[in-house]
This record gives sequence, structure tokens and C-alpha cells, in this order.
Amino acid sequence: MSDGKGRHTTTDREMFPLGGGATLIDTPGLRGVGMWDADAGIAAAFSEVDDLAQHCRFTDCAHETEPGCAVRAAVDSEELDARRVESYRKLQRENEWVAARADARLRREKALEVKAVSRALRAYYRDR
Repeated sequence: MSDGKGRHTTTDREMFPLGGGATLIDTPGLRGVGMWDADAGIAAAFSEVDDLAQHCRFTDCAHETEPGCAVRAAVDSEELDARRVESYRKLQRENEWVAARADARLRREKALEVKAVSRALRAYYRDR
């Protein structure tokens, strides 16, 4: 018997509590949840990382290998968990990606970066 709605039609919403305080939400028509302009949310969720980042030597510090990085120093002294910093960096990268998709100038800059890397790689293999 057919109701004419299709084989995979979801008609109700459900919430499933998971361990650790997480919740899985099943909603019809929603394929994914993303971040949009999450700078303030990331800063609030990772306030300890954000506070330490204010003391880094460089304002554009990526907290990876730069000299004078207060965040790396805190990780090295075990004052800050390395997994927490990695989560922070991952969310920052995702937020930058979303911003770049929304901004034509940033999209163009990213495309030029990818093009330059591609050309360099091609030249490397050609000149071996």
C-alpha cells in the first residue's frame, strides 16, 4: 500500500539522549547542521585557549609551531590538554571555511592558493 509520499519519508521528530550530555536529534528535511559566524561561540566555549592566545608573540599565531606561542607553552607544561587545543583549531578552521564560502574575495584568495600549490606540485614532478 502506498501513501504517495515516497519510500524514505520521515514525518516525526525525535531526540535521543546520549552519554556525556549529548543529544542526537532526528528531524525531517534537515540534512546537516553547520556553523555560521561562530567566532563568539568558539571564544566562549574555549575561553582558556582564547585567553592564552592573547599572550602569543604573533597575532596570527596558529598555535602549532610558531615561536613564542603561549598556547603551545601551556600544552607543553600540561597546563592545557592538547586534545582541547586540537578541537579549538578544528572549529577555527571550519569557521574560516564557512566565512570563505560566504565571502567572494576570500573564495578567490583560497582558489589562488590552491592553484599555486597545484602548479608547484606539477613542477616538482615534472622536474624530478
